[in-house]
Amino acid sequence: MKNARRQSVISAVGLTVLVTMSACSSSQPQATPESATTTSAGASTPASASTTLVSGTKSSTASSTSSSVAPPDIMPDFVGKTVDDAQAVLKPLNVKIKTVNLISAQPAGTITAQDPVAGADFAQSVTLTVSIAPPAVPDVTQKTFGNAQQTLTDLGFTVKETPVFDEKLADGLVVAQDPPAGATNASEITLNVVRRPVVTYLSDMSTVAQNSLSYAPGIQKSNGKSYPHGILISPYSAGGSVEYDFSRQYRQLTGELGFDDKASSDATAQIEIYGDGRLLTEQNITFGTTTPVQVDVTDVLRVRIAVSVTGGKGSVVLGDFRAQGLQSEVSPTTSSSSH
Repeated sequence: MKNARRQSVISAVGLTVLVTMSACSSSQPQATPESATTTSAGASTPASASTTLVSGTKSSTASSTSSSVAPPDIMPDFVGKTVDDAQAVLKPLNVKIKTVNLISAQPAGTITAQDPVAGADFAQSVTLTVSIAPPAVPDVTQKTFGNAQQTLTDLGFTVKETPVFDEKLADGLVVAQDPPAGATNASEITLNVVRRPVVTYLSDMSTVAQNSLSYAPGIQKSNGKSYPHGILISPYSAGGSVEYDFSRQYRQLTGELGFDDKASSDATAQIEIYGDGRLLTEQNITFGTTTPVQVDVTDVLRVRIAVSVTGGKGSVVLGDFRAQGLQSEVSPTTSSSSH
């Protein structure tokens, strides 16, 4: 009886072991002819290497999706080509492209310049200057220079500024333009712009030389008008001259010429103004008259004023003669005595 019961337990245990082994055996991958062939071709390759290979394939695919073209080391040359040509090269490289219109003789749509230039280090931002046909010139007078310049450059025009000195009008006001509004086939616009000048009176400047004349700066009177920054010049015999150092800092010399009110009624004189030895203007004056003077002295180093009394007797008045310049060009030490 005991033997029969023991035998029954052994049979149950054996059956349990058999079922367990069968389950373990069915969970293992079964070799197929195809996998066997692969193993024979590279039997020493571990399973982990296969995983690395798959991972590498995914990485390569992601890279090709973000950029299919490797960026060059230097900037290509796009001058003479079109924007479409540049975009075809640069867009796949994720380069930011900015275009600037400019009127030129090149066919419309042609790239005339680029920044960075061809051959420079490759950059992710490029500015292309593109030729366009000239539009009609708009009217920008009475605008500020900044607004006028923006309007014109947006249309592709090149803008040039000519300062017009005025001590009363608002600084930066455009008072004239060339060519005028409505003109066609123009590429460059010149704007006359009001600029508040730095003013230095000659009566406040030290002279470099005085030749054959007496020189008296201060309040002077001519033709019934008083000049608080006048200069009285009395030439010896035939004539004399006075010189000033302008240091190439001023743009304009302006003032009024006349005889002192004590001169004889038949007095006449000739005044010549030179810039670095070159005659800039020549004026003939008579008693009882006033002659305005405005002379361009841009880039002039030395100004010489020659005075000759050609008839009668009297002294010549330089009425509030002043040198005018741009704030960006006149040295503070030079203009320290200006008003």
